[in-house]
Amino acid sequence: MILSTTRWTRTLSLLVAVTVAVWAAPPAAAQAPETAIDTAAYNVQDLTYPDLRDFDIPDPQRVVLDNGMTVFLLEDRELPQVNAVARIGVGSVYEPHEKRGLAAVTGTVMRTGGTAAMSPDSLNLVLENLGASVETNIGETSGSAFMSTLADHVDTVLPLFADVLRTPAFAEAKVQQAKSQQKSGISRRNDDARQIASREFDKVLYGADSPYARTPEYYTIDRITPQDLADFHAQYVQPSNVILSVWGDFDADAMEQMIREQFGDWEAPADFEPPTPPTPEARRASSVNVIQKSDVNQSTIFMGHPGEITRQSEDYAAVTIMNQVLSGGFSSRLFQTVRKEMGLAYSVFGGYSAGYERPGRFFAGVFTKSGSTVEASNAVMNEVEGMRTTPPTDEELSLAKDSYLNSFVFNFDTEREVLGRLMTYEYYDYPSDFLQQTKDRIESVTSSDVQRVAQSYLHPEEAHVLIVGNRSQFSDSLATLAEDGTVNEIDISIPTSPPSEQAPATAASQKAGREALMQAKETLGGAAFDALQSMRVTSSQAVETPQGTQTIESTLVVALPGKMRAEQTLPNGMQIVIADDGSTMTMKTPRGTQTAPPQMRRQAKGTLWRSLPYLMANLDHEQLSVQSQGPTTVEGTEYEAVKVTPPAGNALTLYLDPETHRPTRMDYTAMSRQGPQSQTDVYSDFQTHGGIQIPHTTVTYQNGQKQAETTVSAVAINGEVSPDTFSLGDASE
Repeated sequence: MILSTTRWTRTLSLLVAVTVAVWAAPPAAAQAPETAIDTAAYNVQDLTYPDLRDFDIPDPQRVVLDNGMTVFLLEDRELPQVNAVARIGVGSVYEPHEKRGLAAVTGTVMRTGGTAAMSPDSLNLVLENLGASVETNIGETSGSAFMSTLADHVDTVLPLFADVLRTPAFAEAKVQQAKSQQKSGISRRNDDARQIASREFDKVLYGADSPYARTPEYYTIDRITPQDLADFHAQYVQPSNVILSVWGDFDADAMEQMIREQFGDWEAPADFEPPTPPTPEARRASSVNVIQKSDVNQSTIFMGHPGEITRQSEDYAAVTIMNQVLSGGFSSRLFQTVRKEMGLAYSVFGGYSAGYERPGRFFAGVFTKSGSTVEASNAVMNEVEGMRTTPPTDEELSLAKDSYLNSFVFNFDTEREVLGRLMTYEYYDYPSDFLQQTKDRIESVTSSDVQRVAQSYLHPEEAHVLIVGNRSQFSDSLATLAEDGTVNEIDISIPTSPPSEQAPATAASQKAGREALMQAKETLGGAAFDALQSMRVTSSQAVETPQGTQTIESTLVVALPGKMRAEQTLPNGMQIVIADDGSTMTMKTPRGTQTAPPQMRRQAKGTLWRSLPYLMANLDHEQLSVQSQGPTTVEGTEYEAVKVTPPAGNALTLYLDPETHRPTRMDYTAMSRQGPQSQTDVYSDFQTHGGIQIPHTTVTYQNGQKQAETTVSAVAINGEVSPDTFSLGDASE
């Protein structure tokens, strides 16, 4: 009898486990041999193994509803569960450029926002009580909805699943929550070097505005409204654009009837046509690009070019084997040469991807110590060129084929994988036996086939190179990697406002803005700021939290022009210290002392520029940009507004009393765990220290709500400051 896929896999695993146990534990009566066995007498290469038994690929029942929705049903009585996955023809490639992030937010709130018939909390409670789950997601070119429940509860859970798919409510509070999560992700997107390299490499290949490379920004997320989600859902989530798979403990005929009851009356607009993903525009053109990341001691390197084939290409099988020979694991050329023989890589990888409907990309990558960046890059490119000139040996070809064919069974080890593949083939109009066809073609690939496709589809001389690393630690110049010596530096700083709002100020507005700030400086102390060398400010900050008001004690020490030390004692007693000696910032927490990443240093410097004494003492800084906004009325009070763009941190708007020119309030964008937030500081109780007026009370509002009140308790101007103040000792990287 031929076993089903899942049982065949489990039986094989059990057989292996039993065999190992038998050989590892000889019978108690067995006696150890008096002399050792001469293992050299056995040649393991002479061992032979029987072929694995054949297995059945599950054959699901296919149903097409009158509204065009395709359904696959697969009975599996092994466990008392019913699972379902809906594949939806929607993705971020269809979202408006000015509202990037809309697809991801929609995919989240389809589930979290409740339905037309049930609030979010009620939906959560019902599913939790039943031990069931319903999840949704929208990716780049497709979306999905997933359901899992015990078979006894399918009558309750399936209607909920259908409602989530058909009539999501997009509750405004959940939309805001999802937007905050997206903005939080944006704030962390430059933390991981590999994520940076992969993201920016796509921009190099396709262009920063391509649907396949663009990224959401804080301001594009802010533009998204609940109505945008509802419109996006209505535009793309329609029955003829959905493929549904259901598997588990049920009778197929009965389940078909349930599906018809839940989805049969779902009708799309008469003019609806399933969308077609846009074709990426890319061209091969060599370039060398670098992203400076000074908090790492290794380089992450991507190199490659746009691909040329889809999976329907006659050369797809040969390219697959080429991938295996070049970069497919421990036996690959990249691993054997770059890592094993040359010792240049922590990890080396690559691939020539091919999409179902569009070409993919070729890339090779390597993680290497900073000093060997150029050498490792050249070594990888030499191996890529070697694929074009040196065909694979019989051993390389055999290992590459075996690697693919021996893993073939794992394409069918779960019902979800089987049905997921069938849905993909249905979605892209591929034959249902496409994987078997590919397997047959793999078996017939020859060494000359591999060299032919390498010569046709690999273009190392036209490859883009992108490096994320600490350029100061490179042993050789990156210019040697470029044919003309040009190296492009890529800025990955995260913008907080649209480019249209970052236009340079006019000469007239700049002059007026600087005059206004000079008047503010004169009001607050005039020449005393020119004599300012250091200051120490001690304060208490009462912060509003859901648990009540919490107090943070702070001390800030500044030595002009660029040294600072900030100490904070949190409500739980934890102490945090950061110190900047003018070139490096270190931070000390209960976990130890370490060098602060550049992004944290920039944020701290930005915070310092929001200090009125520091700003007034540095009005002549060559990188400080100011622009008069003219008379501005805020909450019924008229001010003279000046936009200030400091050398570090975000731009701020300072509001001056039109008669005294004393700063009264400041608007700015501050970073939080949820991403950037609009904040306002309102100043009062100015007191004079060393000839300088400093506000002793500052009330901070976030998005219009009071967040904190800071009270200054002590100020020292031009006191003695030890040089050791700005050093925290040895810091770990």
